[in-house]
Amino acid sequence: MEKSYYDLTVREIVEMGGEVKTPQRVNSDKAFKKKMSQKQLGNERFIRVKERFGEVKKHLTLEQSGLLMFLVGFVKINEEGKLFNNGERMTVSDIAKLVGKSERQTRAVLSELEAMSLIYRDKVGRQVFVSLGETFFNCGYSEESFKFVKVYKTRLKEITKKLALNEIGFLMLLLTHFHWETHLLVDNPNERDFSKLIVWQRKHIAEELGLSMDFVKRTIPKLRNVQAIVEVKSAKTGIVLDPSLVCRQEQKPSFDKVVRTINEAGLTKENFKK
Repeated sequence: MEKSYYDLTVREIVEMGGEVKTPQRVNSDKAFKKKMSQKQLGNERFIRVKERFGEVKKHLTLEQSGLLMFLVGFVKINEEGKLFNNGERMTVSDIAKLVGKSERQTRAVLSELEAMSLIYRDKVGRQVFVSLGETFFNCGYSEESFKFVKVYKTRLKEITKKLALNEIGFLMLLLTHFHWETHLLVDNPNERDFSKLIVWQRKHIAEELGLSMDFVKRTIPKLRNVQAIVEVKSAKTGIVLDPSLVCRQEQKPSFDKVVRTINEAGLTKENFKK
């Protein structure tokens, strides 16, 4: 009678070309697989914007926010916020060329961001390199438990090439208000109960972010045209991150789910911001 797999000895399994792992080796392999998975996906994902950024962003101009959002696309996973383009660390000169500004203009905005610890510069030889401040951003594995929207960074870079800095800044300010699961623009992005979501519309964006209504009306269509956001019209109009911008590994809400969420919120006045 032929032995079952579970009746074989270690020697017999090895002689048959099989492999036997100790518990330590199993754990080691899992850790390696997790590390490689993070390395593969990390550069596609938007870094985590920490909660404390919410207070700092109130003091940023649209241009400052735009440059910050632009730089986010160049952060490399587990590299302490360092910025890379084509495998090389980025200098002020590199950034100036990419955003189409003079070095003097770029240096002035970077200095303002550095004063708020949003970026920092370090000199290596004659070169001055730029990195994002880890106080407000995290790019890499974290033990902390949190929920946030992950944006596909390659797509983000494509979008930022088509927008002015103040328009990119507008998207940056909106990003922390998109719900972590439905990707709907709301007042309470960390809420787990969909029936309690307080949905934003255009007028609330202007009020909450301190922007003119004219600017919001002009810029929303531009963000739609570059496929950064989508306006979903149902019981009310909701603003959602475009599916093409959300990280490919992120579980994306279906159109039906977004519409259902808007409709459920539309059943009560409390769910739409006054």
